[in-house]
Amino acid sequence: MNQWHACILAGLVFGGAACQKTVPSQPPAPDKAVATQVLQNFELNDVQKGVRTMMLQSTEARIFEKEQVADVDFPHVTFFKEAQISSQLWSQAGKIFLQTHEIEAWGSVRVVTADSATLTTERLRYDPQKQKIFSNEPVRLEKPDSVTEGQSFESDPSLKDIKISRQKVTMKKGVRQ
Repeated sequence: MNQWHACILAGLVFGGAACQKTVPSQPPAPDKAVATQVLQNFELNDVQKGVRTMMLQSTEARIFEKEQVADVDFPHVTFFKEAQISSQLWSQAGKIFLQTHEIEAWGSVRVVTADSATLTTERLRYDPQKQKIFSNEPVRLEKPDSVTEGQSFESDPSLKDIKISRQKVTMKKGVRQ
């Protein structure tokens, strides 16, 4: 007896219940928003008062025009102060708000200054209007002579004017001041 005959027989015996198609109890989840553009080797510059303050580069950007945001992979942000590089940021992923040029970065975020101070955190945000980076995540700032750890921070991108909350500072041994 083939499968079709078995289904008919089962339908007669069980009143057709054996051959009904199963219907999911919940509707499928709606799809994520679809990018309107996908750009390779994406670059965006922020210029204020005729001076470049920031350049974001990414291997790929997905533009969502309705939301005016771009999701970026492995963003590399270069911050400028007085036409000189003040620091660079790297992370695994990020989002840029296309109207304001605000940036959110997450996943092993690292900011390295021109004088080699290195800040690490899991997530941070850059506000181009205030020219500040900040995070409410734990942070670690390593300088040649010390390591500072804290619960959150706010700073200019050069890490010169930095405020770290609930900080613990450890001086490195053998470093002269």
